[in-house]
Amino acid sequence: MLLPQIDSFSVPINRLASQPYINLICYPTAEKAEAEKRIEELKKLGVKSIVFEGRTKIGNLHLLGKGCVGLVVKAELSTGFVALKMRRTDANRLTMYREADLQRLANKINVGPRIVKSSDNFLLMDLVIGGSINEWIRGLKGRGSTSLLRKNVKEVLDQSFKLDTAGIDHGELSNLEKHVYVGEKVCIIDFETASLNRRVANVTSSLQNLFIGGPNARKVCRMLRLKDKESVITSARYYKENPCKTTFESLITNLKLI
Repeated sequence: MLLPQIDSFSVPINRLASQPYINLICYPTAEKAEAEKRIEELKKLGVKSIVFEGRTKIGNLHLLGKGCVGLVVKAELSTGFVALKMRRTDANRLTMYREADLQRLANKINVGPRIVKSSDNFLLMDLVIGGSINEWIRGLKGRGSTSLLRKNVKEVLDQSFKLDTAGIDHGELSNLEKHVYVGEKVCIIDFETASLNRRVANVTSSLQNLFIGGPNARKVCRMLRLKDKESVITSARYYKENPCKTTFESLITNLKLI
């Protein structure tokens, strides 16, 4: 989840138990013993250093993201750079294994950043180069922008449909700002609230954000020349009642994405 670089610098993991870095590795409660335990965990995962960059900021340190379960930073392995998600000390779970397992299931259908390694407190995954889909849509203009919008919006819905079909409910796709990134490709990120036990709502949540109630819905509909919002709502309702390939393809057609 790499955003434009801001004050980027690298710190070897052996220094993470000192200030101010301990405030992140053990966020929000800095404890020396816990920090040292986590450093050993990082060594076993092959992490050599942490790169502090990104738009999110805690104290004077920049990072890629911050959520209810963890903080995301850029990390260096011997093989290159990855995204590292660190479990918060106040997280509502004891380990990161469940999230890792759900993201691996998504990876099997080519959705989400590829999980590299996982442990009690950390997830290592492919680094996604790009910015939020909302930011990307806001910046669209000029020749070819409608074709590009159509391509990437369809890709969001295609990936959402893959998740629906696999029975994985992401749980947060009503807020695409934080959970869909666009760069060289479209990527759905952050599976911390995903579940196999809820009724899936990935397609309908993504559609609601993109075409009906999201911050860029008016622009998307205008660019795709969708003047009848009720038709969009009806198509979404029909898919929700009968989620299958046939109703999904009908939805894509009604949205003028093909």
